[in-house]
Amino acid sequence: MALIMIIDDDEILRRTVRRFLAGNGHTVIEAEHGGSGIALLGEHDPAIVITDIYMPEKEGMETIMEIRKLRPATRIIAMSGGGPQRDALTLKWAHGLGADAVLPKPFRAAELNSAVEQLLHSSNDRM
Repeated sequence: MALIMIIDDDEILRRTVRRFLAGNGHTVIEAEHGGSGIALLGEHDPAIVITDIYMPEKEGMETIMEIRKLRPATRIIAMSGGGPQRDALTLKWAHGLGADAVLPKPFRAAELNSAVEQLLHSSNDRM
């Protein structure tokens, strides 16, 4: 299975996603904002980074761009819970900046699993 990093300021969401992914055999590391996520990226080489967009200290758009510069092959899933209209535009921008997949919050475990599995088994082409 894969090493996956979750970056989100919501501890409950991180814990929930970590438990789900670990239950599917993945190793999971966590960061509470983009700055701590980028620091962990220097220590680890995750196959996938799942990042929130709206966070304190370093938000998701900036985090996505930095990951793309530091680790171009790392797959990125952007997620946002800003509301239906805001999510659509925000996640479209995130995709344009380098996210390989996007998930509006709240999402179902099956949607997360599908995105993770597709990225783990896809070529370098974006979804």
